[in-house]
Amino acid sequence: MLHAALDTSIGSSFAVADGPTVLFNTHLQVPARDSDRELAPWVIRQLAEHHWRLADIRRWTVGTGPGSFAGLRFGIAFLKGITAVTGADLRGVPSCQALANVAAEHAPGADRIGVLHDARCGQVILTIYERKAGATLDLLAEPAIFLPAQLLLPEHACDIWTTAQPELLPDLPERVAKATFVQPYPDASRLLQALGGDADCEPIYVRPPVFVSPQPVRPS
Repeated sequence: MLHAALDTSIGSSFAVADGPTVLFNTHLQVPARDSDRELAPWVIRQLAEHHWRLADIRRWTVGTGPGSFAGLRFGIAFLKGITAVTGADLRGVPSCQALANVAAEHAPGADRIGVLHDARCGQVILTIYERKAGATLDLLAEPAIFLPAQLLLPEHACDIWTTAQPELLPDLPERVAKATFVQPYPDASRLLQALGGDADCEPIYVRPPVFVSPQPVRPS
C-alpha cells in the first residue's frame, strides 16, 4: 500500500513509501504565499513521474507544524480535499517531530532534543522531545513560546537543539547557539513511520487569535 507524507510548514516536502521502503523523497522551496498556486501541480507532477496518480495513494500523513501558518493551512486543506474524493486515510503529525528525529540521529548521545521555531517579537517556539528505548522519541513538552534567555532554565534545557530557519530566530544564548543543529527543512519521509496521529489535522498555532475591530465606514 502506498503511503505518502506531505509537509508544508517550511517550503514543501513530499515523500512516498511502500511499506517500510521510501520510494522517493523530494522538496520544493516555495514561499508560503505561493503554496496555493505551486503545491498541487508539483505533487501531481512528482507522482506522474513515477507513473502514479493521486488515487493510488491510500494513506496520507500531513505535517501540522509549527511553521508557516499559510503553508500549513493550504497543505492540510489540499490533502483533505484529495482524501474526500479518493477515500484514502489521512492523519496529521507535528512537523517538529521530523526535525527532532533527524537531530536525534545526528547526536546519538542526546536524550532531550529541543526544536526551535521563530515566534517573532524576539521570541522562540520551543518543543521538547525525549529519547526513550531504542530510537523512539516521546513528546516531553508541547510547543510553547519563550524568550531566548528562558531556554537556559532547567526545565527547558536540552542536550541538543535544532531548527530549520536559523536566520529567523532572535539571538540565542551562546550555550544554546553552540548546541544547535541546523536542518534545511522538515523531512516528510520522517513522518511516514510516526506512531499515532491526529485525524482532525489541526495546524499547530501557539499564539492566541488576535481580533481587530473593523474600521468605521466612511461616508461617501
